[in-house]
Amino acid sequence: MTTNDERAQRARTVLELYAVQFGDPYDPRGTLIDVLTDLMHLIAKEPELGLEFESSLKMARFHFEAEAEECLDT
Repeated sequence: MTTNDERAQRARTVLELYAVQFGDPYDPRGTLIDVLTDLMHLIAKEPELGLEFESSLKMARFHFEAEAEECLDT
C-alpha cells in the first residue's frame, strides 16, 4: 500500500520535473498553477479523452481526505 509520504514524493517529483522543463524551479506555487492550467487546456482541447477537471478535482479531494484520515486511524 502506498503511503502518504510516497504520494507526496511522487507529486514533488512531478512538480520538479515540470518546473525544470517548462517553468521556474524557484516558484513551486506558480508551477502548481501552470500544471493545473495545462491540464485544463488538455481537457478542453481533447474532449475525446473523456476527462472532466472539476469532477476529477472533487474526487481527488475525496481521496485525499480518506487517505489523510487513514493516517489518523493508525
